Amino acid sequence: MTNETQTQKQYYSDMYRKETSAKVIGIEGNNVVLDQTCFYPEGGGQAGDSGEINGQKVINTLKEGSQIVSIEGQNIPAGGKIVHVLETTPRFSVGDHVQARIDWNRRHKIMKLHSASHIMEHFLFKTFGKMNRTGSSVDEKKDRSDYASPARLDPGKLSETERLCNEFIAANSEILTFSSPQNPDIRVWKCAEIEMLCGGTHPKRTGEIGAIRLKRETKGSGKERIETYLRQGN
Repeated sequence: MTNETQTQKQYYSDMYRKETSAKVIGIEGNNVVLDQTCFYPEGGGQAGDSGEINGQKVINTLKEGSQIVSIEGQNIPAGGKIVHVLETTPRFSVGDHVQARIDWNRRHKIMKLHSASHIMEHFLFKTFGKMNRTGSSVDEKKDRSDYASPARLDPGKLSETERLCNEFIAANSEILTFSSPQNPDIRVWKCAEIEMLCGGTHPKRTGEIGAIRLKRETKGSGKERIETYLRQGN
């Protein structure tokens, strides 16, 4: 696949952008590269966007050729080519101008759950003490975060964590996302006293998330999983 320029990442300049006009700069099979896109590519634990390009279904968005950058002890993918994976062979060619539209209802749920996961972790560590996160993923259904824990997480304390999260969310604090001063490819998420590295998409305020509920699962000896869900109607 060839591409004459790097894709402009419109999902960072406007995380609420639902559609865009773009030029096709690369095609390989069902994979399409555009000169600009509002589609977020899978990465940092966040699922890639789905939607459509010129009426053809986009089933996933991926990033190819990323380089791993180490910052603040975390290995984070940076750079790379954004690839839109179509369900069928493209009915357009390199050089054509197309209309691309994301599945906004799905994306919006992912945005809310992604910010909720950061809030959850902040209060989880406040309640239980800091733990090593061993994996995470977020889609439109839930956030799943895995931690190394020597003991089973107490259900009562988890209920307290959920209460603290929902109190914080209800305060409707502003959520900020911006490039790290150390590296423009690295993104930062900040809300009130909580700050962490994150290259995902997020709502503008916590009140947009609505209430959440937490569920724990034991994933074997020394492993605990916390699942974060939006309460019904959010």
